[in-house]
Amino acid sequence: MSCSISFLGGVGEIGMNMYVYETEETAIIVDCGVMFADNNFPGIDYVIPDFEYLDKIKHKLKALFITHGHEDHVGAVPFLLRSFNMPVYGGKLSLGILEQKRGAKKVSPDLRSISPRQVVKAGDFTVKFLPVTHSISDTYALYIKCGDFSALHCSDYKIDQSPAGGEPFNPSDFTALAKEGLTALLVDSTNATSEGFTQSESSIKDDLKKIFRNAKGRIFFTSFSSNIDRFRQILDIAREVGRKVVLEGTALDRNISIAKSLGYIDLPDDLIVGLRASKKLPDDEICYIITGCQGETNSTLYRIASGERKDLHVREGDLFVISARVIPGNEKNLINLVNFIYKAGGNVVDIGKNRIHVSGHASQEEIKLMVNFTRPKYVIPVHGEPVHMITLKRILKGMGLVAPENVVLVEDGQKAVFENEELAKLDDVPHGKVFIDLRGHFVMDEDSVRDRKHLCRDGAVSIVAIRRKSDGTYIFPLTVETAGFELEPEQMTGLQDFLLENLGELVNDDDYDFTDIKGGLSRLTRRFFKKNLDRRPLVIPVVTEI
Repeated sequence: MSCSISFLGGVGEIGMNMYVYETEETAIIVDCGVMFADNNFPGIDYVIPDFEYLDKIKHKLKALFITHGHEDHVGAVPFLLRSFNMPVYGGKLSLGILEQKRGAKKVSPDLRSISPRQVVKAGDFTVKFLPVTHSISDTYALYIKCGDFSALHCSDYKIDQSPAGGEPFNPSDFTALAKEGLTALLVDSTNATSEGFTQSESSIKDDLKKIFRNAKGRIFFTSFSSNIDRFRQILDIAREVGRKVVLEGTALDRNISIAKSLGYIDLPDDLIVGLRASKKLPDDEICYIITGCQGETNSTLYRIASGERKDLHVREGDLFVISARVIPGNEKNLINLVNFIYKAGGNVVDIGKNRIHVSGHASQEEIKLMVNFTRPKYVIPVHGEPVHMITLKRILKGMGLVAPENVVLVEDGQKAVFENEELAKLDDVPHGKVFIDLRGHFVMDEDSVRDRKHLCRDGAVSIVAIRRKSDGTYIFPLTVETAGFELEPEQMTGLQDFLLENLGELVNDDDYDFTDIKGGLSRLTRRFFKKNLDRRPLVIPVVTEI
């Protein structure tokens, strides 16, 4: 029986993880996440995979399997379930986070909670949930079998023997796979450029506690809203040093409430206070846990630092602890945010000099250990950009456990087809990106985002042509309006003359309709701006009748 793995997101990029395992009769999906948008996507909050390929195989879709509850693995699930009806398997915390998403509520998903090492049957596949350590509880690697084919689909993971929550990493879960014979290991490459081992999540607690004890004013702490293990430690520290906690941020409040209800966080009722009550407390007795560790302009942290919030703003003596690595592309956002804080009299803990963050991803030695534990025939790096995936291939080349040609670099839109436990070929499948603007809940394709880029960089120009309904003739001159820039009078005249000179063939041809005229206006306008002004504005042609 042949088996394939299609990569619809998560390779060659950080985020948007989505993988499809498939036979002739069955297809299952592993994860369906978002990629957070940077400044390259104006007005876009996040990006999700295109589901076009799933439409082609929807008759054999059996289940969605969730490795853990981070947004880059579950954030796009509500969009998926609006179009495809299937059960969703995952840990209690992952499903709790998913259930509370507004989009998920609308579709009443069939959520099926699993236990560690539980095996689920879905058509031709069996899937075993093997617990791993990460920065959120209920994180699993999936051992997927189909006939003679087997794959270990690694979630984000690291080898942590003293995690802040959950059981320690258990090597015996993975050495057992080597004894059975593992066809393919899909392994987290995010930290492949980092030497050595990733530190334990619990290793930063003492440093964080020292910062909390020494702080004289208010503390503002931020990390990713789904970093439950980090927040568990902060809540413990706040209680130990005598600070009350305010939770500010919808996703943060929701995730901590879910973790509390499921028993993943111990949250005494007297620890949490509301914003109004916090203002009556001394500055050294309050800690605000907030969202926005990447400097997102719609986040709580940004609105506080920039002064947009009237009920909560930075003041002299405030200390900000940003406990997260910077996602590439967000550097400018965070620099601007830090400048806001300092201008208002606050301070920011230097992440380079203080141990306030550790990664949740395996470094080089842990990647080597996973390969050594499982002894796969093939290794496929995932969850990384090209630099991470290629570095991982180079690292494994020196180990001698996997033939260099069997460390397979794939791209989004490829399908790895296995026959008789051998990689037979790499095919292409439809793939792409869909862009989400939460303000107005717009869902856009790449063309719409390209228009936004043109609008931001080069402005817009509207060309209005008037056509007499009685005889079909056009009234000249054309009306031209610009936005984002102004044309000099001679430039405006030059544009109008250029259009009139070249539109003659279009307007005198009876076979042309309004759409053709609009296309002609757009092409000619773009040509004029590119040639004469080196600009590429968004062109809005309008043809109206009187």
